[in-house]
Amino acid sequence: MESHSVDVVLQSVGFTPGVLEPPLAKYKPQIVVLFTSEQSLADITIEHVGGPWKKHVNRMPEVITKIVKDPWTKDTVERYMIAFDEAVKEIQNHELVKNKQINWHVGTAGGTNLMAIASALSAFTHRFPVYGSLDSKFQPLEDTQNLAIEIELFSNLGPGHKALQKERSMKIMKYIAKNGPVIPQLIAEHLNCSKQNESAGRRPLTEACLIVKSKDGWNATHIGKMLLTFMSFEEE
Repeated sequence: MESHSVDVVLQSVGFTPGVLEPPLAKYKPQIVVLFTSEQSLADITIEHVGGPWKKHVNRMPEVITKIVKDPWTKDTVERYMIAFDEAVKEIQNHELVKNKQINWHVGTAGGTNLMAIASALSAFTHRFPVYGSLDSKFQPLEDTQNLAIEIELFSNLGPGHKALQKERSMKIMKYIAKNGPVIPQLIAEHLNCSKQNESAGRRPLTEACLIVKSKDGWNATHIGKMLLTFMSFEEE
């Protein structure tokens, strides 16, 4: 039966093509995008995909290569993000994804440190899930697919951003970030609203892991503080 979704892996690679094997085993993508500084590095990775790693996907995925020259300069991150955007548009117009849901997976290991930063920022911009690849040399007994570890923080960015676009939730978030830990009663008094309204405004923040409850009350998490900064809201 034909699947109604397509899995896409976007991975930076350098002299360690092995970072691609775990996501191949875990997500079994139909499309793979390789970001690299040299075509020869992509060619080596593709040989692995069509050779010993083919067992993970049972067929050769469509491979798109994006060359990012000199990935150690001051404009590397910007150039990488441009290439990332180009890849996303190319995939969205690809025949393989026509009338199907796209499941995106962005890798943050492989290539230079600047490429890893650019991958993470690109994933944040597009609200795509992020994974990291563990080195099999240090995890010899672990199944290959388990070496691709999903970074939950990035999975919460989209819901968190959406939650903070709600005026009431944003006010609650700013108050907790500045005064936490705080109890619900103080939040309701600050907003001059009922307990029910306070609870309804706080719920999206909890679900997106922007706040966490301690014995003394509610506190902002690191992702909550980061999103506040990113959205350029000043604390009251």
